[in-house]
Amino acid sequence: MSELFQVSTDTLLLRSGEEKQKNTNPLHLGCIYLVVKDFEKSISFYEKFLDTTVTNRCRSGNKFVKFYIDNNCIALMNENNIRGHCTDLNSYYKFVQNYWVEDLETEYERVKLLKIGPVSDIFETNPSYYYFHLTDPDNNIIEITGGYHMDAYICQSCGMKMRPSEYGANADGSTNKEYCKYCLPDGKFSRDITMEEMVESNLKFLKEFNEEGGTDFTAEEARTEMLKYFPTLKRWKNK
Repeated sequence: MSELFQVSTDTLLLRSGEEKQKNTNPLHLGCIYLVVKDFEKSISFYEKFLDTTVTNRCRSGNKFVKFYIDNNCIALMNENNIRGHCTDLNSYYKFVQNYWVEDLETEYERVKLLKIGPVSDIFETNPSYYYFHLTDPDNNIIEITGGYHMDAYICQSCGMKMRPSEYGANADGSTNKEYCKYCLPDGKFSRDITMEEMVESNLKFLKEFNEEGGTDFTAEEARTEMLKYFPTLKRWKNK
């Protein structure tokens, strides 16, 4: 079976089924998102234009819908439901490229080393949906999502879940993934404190912790849990 790979007003070129495109990087195209102001009006427009009906509304709710053409995906993203997520709402650029990878952290480090544009932190928008953004020279957003286990990176001093931008540093400036940048900024601990003092220090951020995690710990409950958990962390083990 042949595959269409180039078309113009007077030319139609086909690639034979035996020909394979080489893809050496880990990226897989997910879909292209068009950011739309009037979600329902845009859905109606594209359903008529593409002569198809959206079937995934119950899964995606009012956030986005997907259309598939020749096994390629184009999606409409509701502008009212993406504030703070995908793009600057005042931007003239209204589309988002979405890619997926097997190992999000490895891809994050690869993209940062390229130094080709601003790179966000790794965020979680829905349970188990992790992503980061790269911005191209025209302020278009490129979203990369994939497998990531934030629970695997816990600061072994304060117990904080760490994003890549929050990793600590060794004395030679290399990354230390065992401790956060607040506890180990330059190869040595920033504060000479006891485990109990660290627990009390963490309680200052209890409100933020509850808001982010959807929990409702009291100070006493949080203190009790940390005093049970902290002895399992590397810094406080056997102390």
